[in-house]
Amino acid sequence: MWDHLPDAEAEAAQRWVAEGKYPLVSFGEEPGLRWFFVDGEEMAEGGVERVLRRLAPGLRTRGIELQVETVDRPVGVQDGDYVVEINGRRCVVWRPEDWSTGRAWVVSTVRPLAVVNDLLAESGVTSRLFTLTAGANEGIAWLVDPRIVAAIVDSGLVNEPSLPVLAAYEDQF
Repeated sequence: MWDHLPDAEAEAAQRWVAEGKYPLVSFGEEPGLRWFFVDGEEMAEGGVERVLRRLAPGLRTRGIELQVETVDRPVGVQDGDYVVEINGRRCVVWRPEDWSTGRAWVVSTVRPLAVVNDLLAESGVTSRLFTLTAGANEGIAWLVDPRIVAAIVDSGLVNEPSLPVLAAYEDQF
């Protein structure tokens, strides 16, 4: 997880976690390679292309060349579905009923990231996108090995609201 850090900083990060502190900390790393701001409101209000393009450098280091295009962006929330294409795959970002049920910001975050996770899986890449506070204005996505997240969960040291969640298709979506 800390292979991007110099040895002394990586050891300090490992001690940080060993002392029971929260592991998903950037340790001074700028967003764009392993972690990303993913604003749910921005995503829901037509910003999926813009937000996903911020992920492109981190995905490129894993062999994924990201291409995003808006297919349909309704003027009003009752005018139809907001749809993008991610590397040629159709993704319904939100439907009008997502707004009426109050889920628009969450699904607008999770659905596109789930498509990216499919691309990672199909390319044989181990890392996946995990969200923290999906749908929030200050949401974050981490591009990490799922074994790291499993270790965080198994440790029992992190409370549920702070656990990273795999961006995946859910039955309710």
